[in-house]
Amino acid sequence: MALDKSALLALFAPKIIDQDVPGIGAVRLRELSAPEVSDIRETCKTESQKADFGFLLVVASVVDDQGEPAFTAEDLPALRASAQSRIGELVTAVMAVNGFSVKEDAAKN
Repeated sequence: MALDKSALLALFAPKIIDQDVPGIGAVRLRELSAPEVSDIRETCKTESQKADFGFLLVVASVVDDQGEPAFTAEDLPALRASAQSRIGELVTAVMAVNGFSVKEDAAKN
């Protein structure tokens, strides 16, 4: 039997996912809505802004145990200064949870 509209909409609703991130451990990630992703893309027009795309996804997606954002825009300098080996794993996890292929995204930039 095919899913009805309410069942489909329930499936499409963003969720919070506990993800084990290599080198970091368990992190809670919130799936972003299409308008949220679109807003982040809109802020990444210049080359320097495009470099922040993954960090902006981290700020928007990583949440605490209550589902509240773990980071704010004020944390961007600290995220940029993070060890690539670990922040890269977090960015990769956030991108995957939000439907991005890391290889495809790298090819676009």
